[in-house]
Amino acid sequence: MTQGTMRQDLYPELYRVEDQHWWHRQKRRVIHRLVKQFCPKTGKVLDVGCGAGKLLQELADLGWLAEGVDTVLDQGRRRGLKLKKINLQTQPLPYPKNHFDLVVCLDTLEHMSDDKRLVAEMARVVKAKGIIIISVPAYSWLFSYWDKMLGHFRRYNRKTLLRAVPRNTAKLRFLSYYFSFLLLPAILVRFIKVVSRQKQQSDFSADPLPVFSHALVNILGGLELLWLKRYSIPFGLSLVGVWQKR
Repeated sequence: MTQGTMRQDLYPELYRVEDQHWWHRQKRRVIHRLVKQFCPKTGKVLDVGCGAGKLLQELADLGWLAEGVDTVLDQGRRRGLKLKKINLQTQPLPYPKNHFDLVVCLDTLEHMSDDKRLVAEMARVVKAKGIIIISVPAYSWLFSYWDKMLGHFRRYNRKTLLRAVPRNTAKLRFLSYYFSFLLLPAILVRFIKVVSRQKQQSDFSADPLPVFSHALVNILGGLELLWLKRYSIPFGLSLVGVWQKR
C-alpha cells in the first residue's frame, strides 16, 4: 500500500458502518455543532476527502448546496451526491476562487505528503470570511499499524496543526481535542498490544457495541458536546480546528 493512500477495500466497509457506528456518529455530531456555531447560514459547502459521504448527505439535508471531492467515489455516489474525483495529493481543487461558504476536511490532511498545499487550496476556494473546519487524528506517539493501514503520514498536535494553516491566510476561531473520554482506553489498548506483540492488528472494530457500552459512549459524547459549546478540551484522540478566511 502506498503511503498516503487508504486501502481500497476499506471504502465499502466505511459505507456500511458510517451511518450507525458510534465513532462516526460522534465525530459528525462535533462537526455539526461547529457548523451551527460558526457558519449558521446555509450556503455552498465542500467536503474535501468526503469518503463515503454521510456528513455531506446530512449537510445537504439541512439545506446546504453540498459538493465533495475524493480519490475514490464509488461509495459516495451511492448516496446521489455531487462529487468529483481528483488526486488530492497532486491536483488542485476543481473550483474557482472564493466559491464556497464552508469547507470541511475530516481525517484527510494526515493522508497528504504536503498538508500545507491542500490547506492553501481550501483557502483558495472558500470565500472571504468563509469558514474552514479541519479534523485530524491526534498525537504522533499514538501512530500505529492502523494509521499505516489507513495511509497516514502523521498524526497531529495543536502546534503541528496550527503550523499547517498560515496565520496570514485564515484567522483561528476555535481549536480543541475531542474524543477525550477515549484517550486513556486507547493508551491502555496500545500498551497491551505492544507488550503482547500484537502491534500488527487493527484498532478499529465495525461490530456494534454492547447495549450498556453504547449508552455510555452516547452519554460521554453528549457531555463532551456540551463542554465544547463554550470551552476547548486539552486532550483527546482527535483534534479539530475552525478558521475564518481573512
